[in-house]
Amino acid sequence: MNYAIIDGSTVTKTGTLKTLFPNTSFSRAGVSDSFLSTNNVVELVEWLAITEPDQKLTKVDAYLDSGKAYSVKVETCTDEEKAANITKQWFDIREERNEILDDTDWRASSDLTLSDEWKNYRQALRDITTQSDPYNITWPTPPS
Repeated sequence: MNYAIIDGSTVTKTGTLKTLFPNTSFSRAGVSDSFLSTNNVVELVEWLAITEPDQKLTKVDAYLDSGKAYSVKVETCTDEEKAANITKQWFDIREERNEILDDTDWRASSDLTLSDEWKNYRQALRDITTQSDPYNITWPTPPS
């Protein structure tokens, strides 16, 4: 975990506690709130929730906002970035779908009779890419 040393409304330095305070020993239980407060140290926020494909997380120089230190900010994607995000998401969906199909291929071997339930399930997997939103996929439930 990374931390930030604060001076007024400015982040002066960031890093792990060991790098920020190299001559201080810290217990395995973690650092106390009083140590953080005494030394003007806050946890560094390095991840924020985004809405894909419309937003992206960008690394920035550490800054202070409402008493929290951040090393990232949320930005709006360009049309090109949004299109690339959607393309990548579809690629990931196909990869996952193909793995599931590969894992069930043995059911379709020539010496087994594939039940209608399994035929329908495997077809539903193949039809995944006909759904409209790659960020909101409804996966079929495998037969029991």
